[in-house]
Amino acid sequence: MTTTPTPPLLGYADRLSVRPGETVAVKVSCTLEEDFSASLVRIICADPNPSGPGIIEESVPANFAAGYPARVQPFTPGSCALISLGDDLTLPTTMTVSAMIWPTKPGHSEQAVMSFSKRNEPRTWFVLGIDDTGHGFCRILLADGSSTQVTLLTTLRERTWTRLWAAIDTDTGRLTVGSHSERQGETNTTTLETQVADNTVGEGEILIAATRAEGRSCHFNGKIDSPMIYDRYLDQASLLDEASDSAEHLFARWDFSVGVSTTQIHDIGPHALNGSLINYPARAMTGWNWDGSEMCWRHAPSQYGAIHFHDDDIYDFNWETDFAFHVPDHLKSGVYGIRLTHGDHTDTIPLVVCPPRGQQTARLCVLISTFTWTVYGNHARPDYNATWQDKIKQWNAYPWNPAAFRHYGLSTYNFHSDGSGICHSSHLRPLFNLRPGYLTFGAS
Repeated sequence: MTTTPTPPLLGYADRLSVRPGETVAVKVSCTLEEDFSASLVRIICADPNPSGPGIIEESVPANFAAGYPARVQPFTPGSCALISLGDDLTLPTTMTVSAMIWPTKPGHSEQAVMSFSKRNEPRTWFVLGIDDTGHGFCRILLADGSSTQVTLLTTLRERTWTRLWAAIDTDTGRLTVGSHSERQGETNTTTLETQVADNTVGEGEILIAATRAEGRSCHFNGKIDSPMIYDRYLDQASLLDEASDSAEHLFARWDFSVGVSTTQIHDIGPHALNGSLINYPARAMTGWNWDGSEMCWRHAPSQYGAIHFHDDDIYDFNWETDFAFHVPDHLKSGVYGIRLTHGDHTDTIPLVVCPPRGQQTARLCVLISTFTWTVYGNHARPDYNATWQDKIKQWNAYPWNPAAFRHYGLSTYNFHSDGSGICHSSHLRPLFNLRPGYLTFGAS
């Protein structure tokens, strides 16, 4: 859940275009007290340049025009995978958790590779991940309610495939964390003896690439391949030896090369613990076993079994609907704006009203490139700086710029925080650069 600064009044609609007789749901977040008002305008000119005609809008009667209670609607950037355990299945008390990882920002912040919690409880009782200094670690909840952590003595290498694992033995109290990089020929382990609690009772939840705390947090940056859980405490030799009988003790193994074109992940283990992806991480990524012989994931899916997660992935804000606009039959086609107002603050959500399907209502046909609007949504220009605000104030232009609010998600022409390209963009969030009065180029 984001706690960074946000504009005081923002909204978005669940559709960019609509026809008479259809309905648009409008979602609003307002940090101000009391009500905000909503109205409809027809946008004639959206250019704030004082040398031109300026912004021209016409008020239009609308069935939603009224005041609405202000409320803050949070959102949580960062992608992950969510697996919910059924009431009839619990995680093993003694277990080994393992995953192949390719971290892109080790040492930046604490990042989870896999975590376990009880559904609807904010506290996580198991985390396997990377701490804020770049060391692999495992943290578990103890019987007395406190927690303990075992940490590797060496840091994990950036952008290098490494197996990271943790093993818990509730009978002996052993907790081991280990890492192995075949490319570097390095293996490291740390073991601690403690009083391990049985936290597996109750409705369970597994997160890959995040933890459950105040919504979600500790998002992983980088690729994850072949996460798995065994129902035994496996030592280093058994885990790394492909000829061992460790497969007999497999509890779950998620194969990310299955269902690549979906937002579902598939468990090929005995319990079929399938899950869902949140905020659209990048799929069909080269995995730990990619040998360079095939450049198309469709031709060798087993070598593209990784998912690239990011702490700033965002797709759908999932805000609740504040009001709906039922488009009347008589409303003529054009570009409209759903105007939100609270005191001196305004926000105008663009909406294209098309003619009824199969009917010609005007002599001129205009093709509106809403797909381009989406992929360029919140495009942050690299040359943006604070001096742009001088021109924005002089022209009374739209005040907010995506370069200053990157946590709202950027465009496919920008980069993630770890330097990788952004693959997905969505209109299900506020898009600053689609507002009337927005300045694409703010330099004087």
